[in-house]
Order: sequence, then C-alpha cells, then structure tokens
Amino acid sequence: MRRLTHIIVLAAFVFSCGGQWYVLQCVAWVKMLHDYAQMVPFTEAVSMTFSGHYPCEICKAIAEKKQSENDKICSLEKYEKKFFPPVEVALVQPVVASFQYGEHLNSLQTRSEPPPTPPPRQVLG
Repeated sequence: MRRLTHIIVLAAFVFSCGGQWYVLQCVAWVKMLHDYAQMVPFTEAVSMTFSGHYPCEICKAIAEKKQSENDKICSLEKYEKKFFPPVEVALVQPVVASFQYGEHLNSLQTRSEPPPTPPPRQVLG
C-alpha cells in the first residue's frame, strides 16, 4: 500500500511539472524508430528520428500543445500589475498610562493548607 502511495505521488509530481509531454515524446521516438527501421537501416533510422527534419504526427501534436501551454502562461504574465501608491502615515507617540501595582501586592497571600486528596478511583472489574 505504501509503495502504491509513493507511485501515485511521484506520478502527480511528474504530471504537474509537465512530464506527460516527455513521456509522449519518448513514445513518439520509439514509434518513429520502429517505422523508419522498416524502410531504412537502423543507424539511418536513428539519425532520421532525432534530427528533427522528419517529425511524425505525434511530434507535431506535442509541439503544438506545448506551444499553446506556453502561450497561456505568457498571456497570464502580460496582465498589467497595478500597485497602490504608498500611504503616508503620521507617527504618533503612544499615550502611556501609569498604574499602581503596589496596592494589589499586599492583598496576595500564600496558601498554608495542603491541596485536597484526589477522589478514589473505581476499579474496572
């Protein structure tokens, strides 16, 4: 159960950071390698896959979606930030009131009797 929780938290973190695009890109690369290797030698298929000159439909869709996400983020940053002008505050000296503590100290007394004994506990039984 604990391992499942860790996997779910890790997946949520990866997806919140945009990791789904990297996973989909890896899937697209594997598909491209497979498809190109059917037509040309494997070394040439690898160079065709990672050159960027022959993108597949998945790669095009991923690039389009990433660009639309970036446009949304940039459009949020374009809003004008409005700051309120600073308010001038006049510093006022606080009024200090005097208080006599001496009169109350004389009325305090210490207690001479011991604290009461606790009531007997009932035995569960």
